[in-house]
Amino acid sequence: MHDERTAPKRIRVTGLQEAQLPALVATEQACTAMYNEIGVDAAEVPARTHSDIIALTRQHDVRVAEADEEVAGYLAWRDEAPGVAYVEELSVHPDHQRRGIATRLLAELEERARELGMEQIVLRSWERASWAQAFYKKAGFAPLGDDAPAKVRAWRGEQEAAGRPLTRSGEVVLWAAIAPKAADAQDEDEGEALADG
Repeated sequence: MHDERTAPKRIRVTGLQEAQLPALVATEQACTAMYNEIGVDAAEVPARTHSDIIALTRQHDVRVAEADEEVAGYLAWRDEAPGVAYVEELSVHPDHQRRGIATRLLAELEERARELGMEQIVLRSWERASWAQAFYKKAGFAPLGDDAPAKVRAWRGEQEAAGRPLTRSGEVVLWAAIAPKAADAQDEDEGEALADG
């Protein structure tokens, strides 16, 4: 089956705004339905409610993507010891998937995490969610193994030492390196700094 979806003319990423909440609740419900269809129990992946999404902001940086002024998805992440960017949630409404929304959200995360000196991203994903696994593989994520960078392995050790299970049955931990800032962008920033100074 060939997908005829086209990329939106404009993807804007913002911090969470109250007016976006109803659309994000709808996104949660639609994405949860996708997981339920592949056999992931509803108790394992409950749809976040209005108040659940607001509660995410207490410990996470929540970024919302709008495609041509329509809320399309969101990402919630935080800095976890020993200095990795942990993605709690990355959800894009099925009507907006395969249009560059999740890629744009990850780029936003990388930019913000890079500014904080982080070099890796970690997240948990359901193995049976073939669409998610394909996206993460294309985005450069790999399963967490003993060949992962030291900070990622240390993150795993922190989780285990705290007595938290690393994954639930059917989940896998993935990690990716945060690309260094592009040389062209660095040169532009340095040039602008020199011009301003």
